[in-house]
Amino acid sequence: MASHNTTNITGQDILVCIFQRGAADGLNAVVPYTDAEYYNKRPGIAVAQPGASNGAIDLDGSYGFHPALEPLKPIYDAGELALVHATGVPHGSRSHFSAQGLVERGVTNNNGPNSGWLGRHLALTSAPATTAFRIVSISGNVPVTLTGATEPIAIDDIGSFGFDQGIIDSGYPDILTNLYRSPIPFSGTAQTALAAVDELATANPGAIMPDNGAVYPTGTLGNKLKQAGQLIKSALDVEVICIDSDGWDHHENLPNFIQQSLGELANSLSAFHTDMGNRMQNITIMVHTEFGRRVAQNASLGVDHGTASLAYVIGGNVNGGQVFSQWPGLHDQDLEMNEDLKITTDLRNVLGELLMQRLGGTDINTVFPGLSYTPVGVFT
Repeated sequence: MASHNTTNITGQDILVCIFQRGAADGLNAVVPYTDAEYYNKRPGIAVAQPGASNGAIDLDGSYGFHPALEPLKPIYDAGELALVHATGVPHGSRSHFSAQGLVERGVTNNNGPNSGWLGRHLALTSAPATTAFRIVSISGNVPVTLTGATEPIAIDDIGSFGFDQGIIDSGYPDILTNLYRSPIPFSGTAQTALAAVDELATANPGAIMPDNGAVYPTGTLGNKLKQAGQLIKSALDVEVICIDSDGWDHHENLPNFIQQSLGELANSLSAFHTDMGNRMQNITIMVHTEFGRRVAQNASLGVDHGTASLAYVIGGNVNGGQVFSQWPGLHDQDLEMNEDLKITTDLRNVLGELLMQRLGGTDINTVFPGLSYTPVGVFT
């Protein structure tokens, strides 16, 4: 099957947005190894300085990758990976459920709109008429981030999305099509889903193999990113793909668990980047979480819920090869509530810049109400 040029019908970047659910620790992912307080507060779980056994991989003389992130180093060195440290949405919540909802809505409190920041942006732009796959969630459900957008599609697995041959031969899909005609409630959603089944069957993205020798890991995130790559390389005009990455709530045994989580993240992103090849010139990947972890380790050699964390931004139009950070310091007097890494870069400014620079522009006041928008410089 021939693949298209990976520039979606609007001529903008395709966005792959990955949410690290569970509150990912940023301090052991991108290590501030020149801040002595990092080692004082994490004596049993800190990543050693570069040069030591199993030490951090130096990035810029101040920060270093956790060793499990080594597959991302070539992307960083090529200038296609930027890191934003001490970032987050300043919502003040340490509840996963509450914080995820606020971050996905792009607000700091419950007085804001109930729709998602990305859904509001997409509602402002004209949808291509040629595809039901403009907006896709590869998670089995539509995340809050996309609420407010017109008819996003939720897919758990593209190989099982649709009807088996026996159902097709029975004529049941035609019965459903006739049943869910306007003005029946939910007719629009039903018709979109039925059209998507036919469209996906025709495009057959599941038959598209990885390019450039890419080998995806067999875990959940690797499988989701492989499917994202298949959708992008198919004849479907995809604009946005949202993916959940679970398992980041590391209250105990952080060194072992974060090794696994970061390894899956890095190997999956590296495989996707390799698979996409030159297509990365028109793709942006955004990876973020709901909040970070506390600076000090706990009695279980883990870290409890905190405030600021880390965002990863990958793409051919990223000002990569650098860590964007106004580092607040890790002394007690420098911390949020004397125990958390402070937010010094509002994540909404990064997301806003993404929309302005790579997704065709937006109305910042509608998408992020109350934000005093200040571009960070992450995107070209």
